[in-house]
Amino acid sequence: MKEMLQRNLGYKTISLVLAILFWLWVTSQGSSQTLDRDPTFPLALIAKNTPANSMIMTKLPSVKVKTEGYNPSVNVNELFAYVDLSGSEPGEHDYEVKVDPIPNIKIVEISPRVVTLQLDTVEERMLPVTVDVSGAPANGKKVGEIIVKPSVVNVRGPSSLLGEVDKVLVELSAAGASETLQVSRPLLFRDKNGLAIFGPDPSVETITSSPTSVDIIVPIVAKELESKMVPLNATTTGTPAEGKEVRSIQVIPSGVQVYGEPEALAQFSALSIGSVNINGLSETKTYEISSDKVSLPEGLNYGSRTTFSVIVEMGSAVQDKTLYDLPIVLRNLPEDLVLEKPLPEVSVTIRAYPEILNNLTKEQISLWIDATGKAVGEHTVKIYWQLPAGIEMVSIPDVTYTLKAKEDPPKEPDNPGTPGNPGNPGNSNNSGNQPVV
Repeated sequence: MKEMLQRNLGYKTISLVLAILFWLWVTSQGSSQTLDRDPTFPLALIAKNTPANSMIMTKLPSVKVKTEGYNPSVNVNELFAYVDLSGSEPGEHDYEVKVDPIPNIKIVEISPRVVTLQLDTVEERMLPVTVDVSGAPANGKKVGEIIVKPSVVNVRGPSSLLGEVDKVLVELSAAGASETLQVSRPLLFRDKNGLAIFGPDPSVETITSSPTSVDIIVPIVAKELESKMVPLNATTTGTPAEGKEVRSIQVIPSGVQVYGEPEALAQFSALSIGSVNINGLSETKTYEISSDKVSLPEGLNYGSRTTFSVIVEMGSAVQDKTLYDLPIVLRNLPEDLVLEKPLPEVSVTIRAYPEILNNLTKEQISLWIDATGKAVGEHTVKIYWQLPAGIEMVSIPDVTYTLKAKEDPPKEPDNPGTPGNPGNPGNSNNSGNQPVV
């Protein structure tokens, strides 16, 4: 047997090598396409050098290329057409379609030669996750307060589509469930009509999120327990970074479903989930607090463990600013009185956020005093004011002014006289007690 295997071993080896080479040649023919003489063939169009934080909002068309020449070593499947987006701004622009040179091949025609593409800026938004549960659980059971981890995600996409996102949604079924469900689900994006949002090419994902999926806990609890939705609140401890302050504190979800006896629920109206430490904080931050660290009154429970998100929005602290030489208007001055001298200009100190103060002008501030019922003499009064929204008056001085009676206009003579009339002093005959020169 051994002698039979070793007989003509050299020929057998050569035959095996030739068979392998033939197989490789056959398989390569099925995956490549060489350029025939003077062909016209389609090429995929790609975009090069797309600017950072930009996205193409136009579906890239297929391009037809006509060539002259012959190069059997060129594989058509390795060729492509492209447009160069270097330095492009958001908006609609025309781009020249290009194809890299092909050895021994002349490119005669490219169709289309120019394509119009729409570019959009990529933006981000923090949005809460909504869970849509369908189906009824098993008899005697009901769905408790659903827990989503994380409850807020960062959604990223072109501004024209991101503005349409009304809801970040997760869908699941609780049909027939008798125990708590724990699943992971991908996120869906819906507009205000509940419809999916797609870009120009439905096969290309234009809106994404971080993370792309969330973990969901759906408590299945007994129906005999009553439940109540109570609002949540949180506080802060510590001192933020210099020049910063807390603008707002938002708890997500804004309320939580608690379960228990009716008597216990009736006495429970709100839940404080505790404090978050903002010592040295300078930027908006989200804190996660587990429900097992937040105690409920005796006889109440969450149904299952949940997590609360506390978003602390930070911003520049309010600042004081003094404005000088502001005019004052006098209103309701009695008709028989006038000011003895003009009202003085005053300085006031106001308080607002820096972004409001930086855009404020003196013309936006109105100051006035009311002279209703005032008489002749000196008066010291408070100044009334009107300020733009978001601005607080810190200090404003009183003003002192003096009113006097309005003077009557000079009267005309009853008989002004005429030339030659003794009533006209300019034509007297030096009579009376006028001295004679």
